[in-house]
Amino acid sequence: MNEIAPSEIASLDLETDENGIIYAIGAVKSADQQSTVFSSKGRFNTGKALGELDEFLTGADFLSGHNLLIHDLPLLYQQAPDLQLHQIPVIDTLFLSPLAFPKNPYHRLVKNYKLVRDAVND
Repeated sequence: MNEIAPSEIASLDLETDENGIIYAIGAVKSADQQSTVFSSKGRFNTGKALGELDEFLTGADFLSGHNLLIHDLPLLYQQAPDLQLHQIPVIDTLFLSPLAFPKNPYHRLVKNYKLVRDAVND
């Protein structure tokens, strides 16, 4: 019997301002019950950070996140079309959310740690 190797799943989130300027990047990669984290926030060189993110995501079988297909990945493609991460299959939780929560199928995620609406996303 053939064993199926576990998939390495990476999660990605970008925080941007209204002009599409990236001010925070976060990613987590999980494999074999181990997680590693990539984070870049504050003042940073976007091109360098995206290159480091691309290297961090190397080997991921899937890329997951909320609103990746409509927001994060098009923005990344616009700023860095040559990144290898654009080749990773995507699991977008924006489209899964209505299936998991049919009585509450809205876009915005409730963040229990951030109940004040004027706080900056992270």
